[in-house]
Amino acid sequence: MATDSNELPVEAQASVDSGVYLFHSKADSRLTEVSVNRYRLSVPGGRDQSTDPQTLTQSAAYWLDQEHGTPVGSSGTMHVISLTELSRSVQAKGHTVKPEKVDEITLTPDTERGRQQIKGLVQSSLRRAIPDSLYSFQFLQGIVRREIEFGGDGFDFGAQRKHTAKVHITADGTVLLQVEASHNLVTMKSLEKMVSEGDDLPSWRVEHDTEVYGNASTGFLRGWSDLRYNDRSDALGEVISEYHEGLLDEDVRQRLIETNPRLVKVDYGGFTGDQVPRALKLSPRTEQVEEQDYDFHNLFTSRRAMKPDTRFDYLKTFVEDLPPLPGFDLQFEPGPTNHGFDYLDIRENQSRLVYGGGAHASKPSTGLKDHGVFKSPGDYWVGVLYPTHYEDTYKQFIGLLAKTLSQWGAPAGTSGYPYELGRISEYTDVYQQLREETDVVVAMVPDEGAVDDFDGYEDPYSELKRTLMRQGIPTQMLQKSTAEEINMASQKIPSDSFTNIVSAVVAKAGGTPWQIEDMPGETQAFMGLDVTRDSQTGQHSGASASIVMRDGSTFAAESTTQQAGEKFVADQVEQFVRDLIYDFADEQDEPLDRLTIFRDGKVHEDIDEIRDGLSGLDAEFDIVSVRKRDQTRIANFNGTRFNIAQKGVGFVDREREQGILHAFGKPETNDANSVGTPRTFRLIKNSGPTDIETITRQAYWLSEVHYGSPARSTRLPVPIKYADMAAKYVREGYVDPGRVIRGPAYL
Repeated sequence: MATDSNELPVEAQASVDSGVYLFHSKADSRLTEVSVNRYRLSVPGGRDQSTDPQTLTQSAAYWLDQEHGTPVGSSGTMHVISLTELSRSVQAKGHTVKPEKVDEITLTPDTERGRQQIKGLVQSSLRRAIPDSLYSFQFLQGIVRREIEFGGDGFDFGAQRKHTAKVHITADGTVLLQVEASHNLVTMKSLEKMVSEGDDLPSWRVEHDTEVYGNASTGFLRGWSDLRYNDRSDALGEVISEYHEGLLDEDVRQRLIETNPRLVKVDYGGFTGDQVPRALKLSPRTEQVEEQDYDFHNLFTSRRAMKPDTRFDYLKTFVEDLPPLPGFDLQFEPGPTNHGFDYLDIRENQSRLVYGGGAHASKPSTGLKDHGVFKSPGDYWVGVLYPTHYEDTYKQFIGLLAKTLSQWGAPAGTSGYPYELGRISEYTDVYQQLREETDVVVAMVPDEGAVDDFDGYEDPYSELKRTLMRQGIPTQMLQKSTAEEINMASQKIPSDSFTNIVSAVVAKAGGTPWQIEDMPGETQAFMGLDVTRDSQTGQHSGASASIVMRDGSTFAAESTTQQAGEKFVADQVEQFVRDLIYDFADEQDEPLDRLTIFRDGKVHEDIDEIRDGLSGLDAEFDIVSVRKRDQTRIANFNGTRFNIAQKGVGFVDREREQGILHAFGKPETNDANSVGTPRTFRLIKNSGPTDIETITRQAYWLSEVHYGSPARSTRLPVPIKYADMAAKYVREGYVDPGRVIRGPAYL
């Protein structure tokens, strides 16, 4: 195995200059050549066709690692690689998997495939290096430090440090380690210590205490049982205390035999069983923690939002706990390091955002209040729907709305329309009251859940939104409490929530609240592609696309429903692109020659298939993956401590064509904020003519044109954000699948 030492000695790496940093740690040697054995995985008797071969490969690699005590990684479907010889079969996903040696190869980091295979081996080695005495884990996404960080003694609950560790291999073979931090809630007491016989038992979610009980399971409390510990259970066919022999810690079992406590009933999902409280503990869910131990809940809430200094301290501790990685003899230094990346200051103390009169401002809410909208919808009409007994709130609100629209250079005709609260069917024809020339409606509705306890009343929110959208009228929904807050707070200067509403009204009526001036690069339009998961069913409920012009203005969106898993069909992407390209050409009176496609998450689709499907279109395409979850944090180091960085800074790795972007930060937030260190997102260019630096700059400016949120910039490029919103619109029945949505009706 060939390794090169990094240029800086360990002592120099420990000294950090002031500046903006990625929270990466760097290994002390580079992996320039890695010699490995490659194996084909055979399955005697054949593979069950319902088992995904890639999933089976990953599982087999894990168990071969565990069986042979050596790093093992994937090397394509049903193939693995190892630093040493593999000789024994393992069980993986219900299959017996046997490694059969194919050849010996040398991996180098100068190709993406080589880097991915080296990464797999290093991750396998990292799992082996993490000290079991300090941490418990099964996967690198859930590494829990055993020590209680806060809470514990004197509380019913405690919190432990929890980490996600990711390995990155640069094109020169440098191994980077990214360590994300959060907290893991644990229950400090068994249920036995929390309840007394005869207490009313809440329907708490409980779990088996695996420190004393051999079976892991969860369920809900369903009251006290009639049985005691030494009673015979008809369901078990024996005495409960005897059934627990070998299952429950013996010292605990003997004590329970002496005290003979009363059991509780637990609904395990498929059945309801009797269980001794000592074998149970409260599942540490935040709502249950708040109910049971309010003081700890307050402590947890105050500490979960970690500032950059705390995050780096957690990273540093984890890295210092690691011994050299077995098989590679790599040692990590905490860093931080920007190795492999070039720094970008995208805003450069100026703003490309332009408002009324061509004026500039760095923050959309400030620009709108100071300069007004870039382009008014023209001659347009805003209707305000309100329940009859909200008339006082309505009168004050519509006056503020008309006044603010006029001040922003987008004066509108306004009309109010009362409606009666009642059954869903009574809301369906409310739109018939509206003036024919109505362009957008602000619909005032009760707060969520406010009508649930009243017979004969149903929430009008969804039905009003659906019926108005079916008539081609976009809506801006407004709950009563929000309207009242706006009326109180916005007499002199519009509040943040009111600013968001007025901006959305202008955009939905066809205006442009603000736009991007001189977008970098040659791209004419940007498309976001998204697959949406239904939070209720857990199913993927649709594929969606939105298209945004290079100036940031919204063009159109389209969605379909129910795709098979997290995967687009190539011809569906082709149809999205064809529909929107042709519409663009018709409306803009010019061809669309250059398009960037942002895909939310990993690009599961076959890029070649998509490009083949689009080959008949006379246009160039960039295809870019946008990764949102657990990406490397960025912070500013002032010489003594880490603070929140300015928004609009980022880093690019030109060799690997990746960018990491800190789109939300100062001045919109500060070091005393309640949510901690802002999250970043990663851009990975898959193909296309535009360079990664330009794509990263474009993505930042696209995060600054969310017309529904001028008070707070979104951290994501709006084509992705809008595609997600459009998918939700279709899923909730406001628009039919396959219908092109003009403008930002879904904001």
